[in-house]
Amino acid sequence: MKTNFLSLTMITLMAGTILTSCGKTTKDDASAVKEDVTELNKDLEQGAKDTGVETKEAVNADWKKFEASSKIAIENTDTQIKVLRDKIAKADKAEKVKLTAKLDELEKKNTELKEKLEKRGAAFKEDVKEMNQSAKEEEQEFEREFTHDMDELGTALKDLFKDNVK
Repeated sequence: MKTNFLSLTMITLMAGTILTSCGKTTKDDASAVKEDVTELNKDLEQGAKDTGVETKEAVNADWKKFEASSKIAIENTDTQIKVLRDKIAKADKAEKVKLTAKLDELEKKNTELKEKLEKRGAAFKEDVKEMNQSAKEEEQEFEREFTHDMDELGTALKDLFKDNVK
C-alpha cells in the first residue's frame, strides 16, 4: 500500500510539474505572438503612409506635365484660330459668314477647355492632400477626356476649310 501511495504521489507531482511548465510556455508564446502582431500592424500602417506619399508625388508630377502640355496645346489652338481668322477675312462674303460662325464655335470650345483645365487645376491643388489610388484614377480619366476633346478641336480646326460634301 505504501508503494502504491508513493507511486501515486510521484505521478501526481510529475503531471503537475509538466502541466504547469506547459502552461507557462504557452502563455509566453501567446504574448510573443501578440507583440509580433502589434509590430506588424505598425509596419503596415507605415507602409500605407509611405505608399500614399509616393502616390501623391507621382500624381502631382503627372498633373504638372499634363497641365503644361495642355496649356501649350491651348495656346497653339489660339494661334491657329488667329491664322484662320486671317484666311477667312480673304474669303468671299457667303463663305466668310459660314466660316466665321464655325470658327466662333470652335473658339468657344477652346475657351471652355481652357476654363475646364483651370478649374481642374484649382481643384487638384485642393485635393492633393487626400490623394489615393481612386483619386489617381479620376485624374487619369480627366486627362483622357481632356486630351480627346483637344484632339477633336484640333481636327475640327484643320477641317474648317475642307469641303466635306462629296
